[in-house]
Amino acid sequence: MENSYRKDAILNALIERKGIQYLTDIAAEMLGNPMLLYDISGKVISYSHCNGDDEIWKALLHEGNLIAEYTKVTEEKGIFEELLNSDEPLISKLPFSPYRIMGCRVRDKDGPIGIVTIVEKNPFRGEDEELLVIICKSILFEMLYSERTAMQTVPYFSIFKDIIEKTANEQDIIERCRISGITFPKFMQLVAVKSIDLRNSISLYLMRDTLVHILPASSYCVIYDGSLISVLDKKYVTTDMISTIQSVVGGRDTRIGISRPFENIMSLSAAFGEMKAIQRVYQKLEVDSLIIHYEDILLYHFMELASQGNDLEQFCRPEIRMMEEYDQKYNASLKESVEMYLESGRNVQQAARKMNIHKNTLRYRLERAEDLFDIDLTDENTCFNLQFSLRMYRMIR
Repeated sequence: MENSYRKDAILNALIERKGIQYLTDIAAEMLGNPMLLYDISGKVISYSHCNGDDEIWKALLHEGNLIAEYTKVTEEKGIFEELLNSDEPLISKLPFSPYRIMGCRVRDKDGPIGIVTIVEKNPFRGEDEELLVIICKSILFEMLYSERTAMQTVPYFSIFKDIIEKTANEQDIIERCRISGITFPKFMQLVAVKSIDLRNSISLYLMRDTLVHILPASSYCVIYDGSLISVLDKKYVTTDMISTIQSVVGGRDTRIGISRPFENIMSLSAAFGEMKAIQRVYQKLEVDSLIIHYEDILLYHFMELASQGNDLEQFCRPEIRMMEEYDQKYNASLKESVEMYLESGRNVQQAARKMNIHKNTLRYRLERAEDLFDIDLTDENTCFNLQFSLRMYRMIR
């Protein structure tokens, strides 16, 4: 098979835009040997499925993942370091395989994002090293096309992504963290930045570039699902630090969400779920605050979950609906007044100020609500149930 034909086949596979796996299979076919692609955290992205390749992968991979013992041997022999610091292919012989292995890095302008490995099941040809360089560049272009490279230069990005999406087990994550030299604080919190309209603020990428120089060295920061998420040591999640982050991201269109503390990095998925809950509740209730702790919306999140498959309105006090119907009929504001009074800690002056009305006007409305709907706004249990019902009502409306 002529080398020019092999080059054309690789370039045609790239032009066809059928994805990384297709490109991997064509490259393996042209080289006549099994091919493996993994990112710099050790996550396997693709491996060839040509005739006879499966037997090779049964020996070199475990359930589609790199084998920790083999990875350590490769590290100890300095193979990884040499691969990551050169664009030239490297051929090596390692004790865990009867075959020689040729590797080469996939490099973006910001640094390596992956490694391609070819297993010498059939003898390497003289032009294979040149062809491998072309394959690596083709893989880079395919990644750019599919936008997979945006965060791939960050060693821990794919680790965080797999934890959040629950696509890797804990042992695999532990091993990949070891390979990448990543350790985590005992107690952590997730801080997420979400821009409603990026046209009116600096890009997430610029935000990240700025934040990584401001956050403590033990922090981790990536862009995922349209949000800038940072894992920080709990001790650094202070009012001053959040203010610093806010000064970087700025703007009325940007929100900062803060998760509850967690110990195990595998809990990152749950913490990210809290961030998504904050975003949903924020949009639903039109919250004014630019900084929201999950603890502040926990009750609303509970209501949201409870409403799935259930009619929450049946748990609301009937007086809420009655007030709403009265307000609509007489163009009044009794429901709003009672709600603001309760949400202001039953402080009439504070509630009146928020509503921009005189405190005596508010007192009149509250007394009117008590008379019309037979409620006692001095009774603790009544006030609690009314406030809970009003909050639930907002979630289902």
